[in-house]
Amino acid sequence: MGVSANANTGAFLVFFIAAILLALSTTCTALNITKSLAPYSDYSTLSDLFSKTKLTDAINRRQTITILALDNNSIQSITDRSSDELRKILMNHIILDYYDRQKIQKLGKKSALLTTLYQTTGSAINQQGFVNITRIARGEVVFGSAVKGAPLVGKLLGSVISQPFNLSVLHISTPIVAPGFGDAILAPPPPPGSSKPPAAAPKKSPSSPGPSEEEEDEDEAESPSPSESPAESPKAGKAKAKSRSKSPPEPDSDDDDDAEEPTPSASSRVVWLRVGVAAVIGLIASLVAL
Repeated sequence: MGVSANANTGAFLVFFIAAILLALSTTCTALNITKSLAPYSDYSTLSDLFSKTKLTDAINRRQTITILALDNNSIQSITDRSSDELRKILMNHIILDYYDRQKIQKLGKKSALLTTLYQTTGSAINQQGFVNITRIARGEVVFGSAVKGAPLVGKLLGSVISQPFNLSVLHISTPIVAPGFGDAILAPPPPPGSSKPPAAAPKKSPSSPGPSEEEEDEDEAESPSPSESPAESPKAGKAKAKSRSKSPPEPDSDDDDDAEEPTPSASSRVVWLRVGVAAVIGLIASLVAL
């Protein structure tokens, strides 16, 4: 009887401790978008609108999410919309997957469709619940509604939060308003003199085949080597040598690389909690066996 009672008590303790540790691990992986955005005052309006449109809870229930964030200035263009319209627009800025700058750079294609929170409502038509991400140039990425004919208006400006593979907050320039969600917000024109007009594309001969998509991606990823530049005259070489000797050395980029490392993932804490669960269960099982 004593052995049976001890066994029952040990089994109960194992179950109780495992339940507590499992609850703790679930709490660690849960998102809190309000708390995550709190240190970034430039996005306080976005955080307030998430609460106003009751999207905070919908975001926090997800374990993996990407927010296309608008700062306080750029989001002003949609703050006067109706609550229903504003909610739809903001849902299209919530991507149901993890995308940071590193993952975007590794996209094999120049364009991709990303599923948004609005797609889960069942009300989306004509791809209203998807966002188009496109590389228009090396290091230049824009977002827009996936509805046919919709403009690409949201330029990727930077990364605000990166917590692989739970939460990513990307800063974009302009709100994405899908057709049917109200008047579109167009990207502002560049200031005068800020960019040069695009050069005309060279004419292709009919007999020469065009480069494949893979070759274009490789060309964009690789910069031309110094040996491919035209030969310089001796005078130009001497002048460049003098200017290089006078210019200060470039700062070491190691500090910048260290600064851009993503913050520790919440999923790593889950791994350690699960290891702790296993250790505690093993310890209790050994005590029960004694």
